[in-house]
Amino acid sequence: MVKQTVLCIALMLPLLGCSNLVEAASTLDDKSLDACYGQAHEALRGYVRAYPFYTDAYETYGDAHVRAMVEIRTNARWGNISNDLFLNAVLPPVSLREKWVDWRPVLQPLAEEITKDAKTPLEGALLLNRHLWKRINVVYSTGRDFPNQDPLHSMRINKASCSGLSIILVDACRSVGIPARVVGCLWRKKPGNHSWVEVYSEGEWYTLGAFEDTPPNDVWFANDAAQADPNALEYSIYATRLVPLEKEPLLFYGWGVPAENVTARYLKVKEKTEGVTIHIAAERNGARVEVPLMVNGETLQTPGPLRDLNDYATVTVPAGETITFTLDGKTFTRPLKDGAIFVEQL
Repeated sequence: MVKQTVLCIALMLPLLGCSNLVEAASTLDDKSLDACYGQAHEALRGYVRAYPFYTDAYETYGDAHVRAMVEIRTNARWGNISNDLFLNAVLPPVSLREKWVDWRPVLQPLAEEITKDAKTPLEGALLLNRHLWKRINVVYSTGRDFPNQDPLHSMRINKASCSGLSIILVDACRSVGIPARVVGCLWRKKPGNHSWVEVYSEGEWYTLGAFEDTPPNDVWFANDAAQADPNALEYSIYATRLVPLEKEPLLFYGWGVPAENVTARYLKVKEKTEGVTIHIAAERNGARVEVPLMVNGETLQTPGPLRDLNDYATVTVPAGETITFTLDGKTFTRPLKDGAIFVEQL
């Protein structure tokens, strides 16, 4: 904890004082806009000072990006947003140390078309999550080149995993002024980690799984996230920021970028159940397959090849020594332990 805190403070120093840089652009006069441009640039320059590998990209794309995002804020399609939201959830061109590329001219026209009938930021984000992926021909795959791919890279190779998909959805949202951020954690009760998206709409943050067309906050990982520990840095849930929090500077796990601890919001969805919870998936020829699962009188479906590898058919059963279940007509009996993960070969 001490080591991370020291690192957080070191990264925070170039950015101190940026949290109130962007004044509300409530009028269109040149003076107000010029001030807004300058203050947004200063915030980005602070980030670049902390992460100097972005220097060339800032010099190449920075001015056009700032002007476009300030204009989006000024147009106020979704109503006025606070300085903090603009700086940390609309302005940022990157999230998880991915390569800074000029994604806005590619994503913005698509996002504007897809969200044209949306009445709220949440409606717009849900429409993007439902329709964007086919338009850009990107699917979930662990065969991607690296986790934090930039959007254009993912579009070139037509695949990304949870972090890359989240980066795309966040950037698409931001391109039309929807405040959005990447969120993630290390799982506390099972192996692995996960990244997802939060969008801000009408005074509240909503959870979306990128590439998952489900209602807001209705995500497969809700109970896993509810096991997080807000008092343990390793097992907290983090949301990305451009400007570190001055009172509690934190880093997003694994990526070393400014973040805030949002664990408390996810603990509210925790469901208390009696018994033993197990997680089941099926594979055929080394690849995930969606097949019927029957366990303890309950019928489910295992997640298929386009679902996140952290996603399983999850069920709570009475405690005992073994559990017997059937996958696509084939029966398996396994030792029963709370939190056990079974990936069976068919």
